[in-house]
Amino acid sequence: MTLESVREEICRIDYALIDLIAERQHLAAAVIGEKHQTGAPVTDPDQRTLVLNRAFEYAVTQNIDPVEVRKIFDILIAMNEERQKEYSGEGNLP
Repeated sequence: MTLESVREEICRIDYALIDLIAERQHLAAAVIGEKHQTGAPVTDPDQRTLVLNRAFEYAVTQNIDPVEVRKIFDILIAMNEERQKEYSGEGNLP
């Protein structure tokens, strides 16, 4: 592969990652409806821990830095929580 073809492939993967993040964000809308009906809070420390641990463990199996992957997932969770707050009328998103 040439440098340019590798860069093109990385770009394709970047777009796919953004698409998956957007899909994750859309799921936040579905979650907030159920949370609102049950009175559950937007933040769920137990779920956060579960997701972060799952990401960490899977990163280990993929031989990539699990600490950095965990940081990425911490950001993703925060984005979803903010999206859920927005859908519930509490958020600050435009």
